[in-house]
Amino acid sequence: MQIGKTAQNAISVVSYLVECQRDKLGTVSSKDVADARNFSTPLAAKILTTLSKAGIVKGSTGPGGGYQLAKPPGNISLLDVVSQFELQNNVMMCPFGEGWCGHNDPCPLHDKIIELQEEQMRFLQENHFGGFMAPGYSSARLDGH
Repeated sequence: MQIGKTAQNAISVVSYLVECQRDKLGTVSSKDVADARNFSTPLAAKILTTLSKAGIVKGSTGPGGGYQLAKPPGNISLLDVVSQFELQNNVMMCPFGEGWCGHNDPCPLHDKIIELQEEQMRFLQENHFGGFMAPGYSSARLDGH
């Protein structure tokens, strides 16, 4: 099961805000976020608005306004972010068709599908953004700069 593009971008947004907090840069605009992570400003604004409604980031308008984290990075899991954009129906469909495993004998892949879902949920729950606070970490290193 893959995480969709918008949720991936949201993870990228939050990781950038963590870096900004670590580097004591203060609030940043949606344009700053978009430029830093190479996607459009409207997309960054949409993601930031959703994350703000969820209490993951906080934003302020006007001069000196912008976005920052609403809570410590170690208290924000990947699941906190991803669940704002997906996982509304996180049950993978049976390869035999919708409703097969719930009404007939389980398909040959049933147990493996359940195992994969549980593994993904565990990964998303157990991994937090605190790791981006590590001294010396920089997203610029990912770009080769």
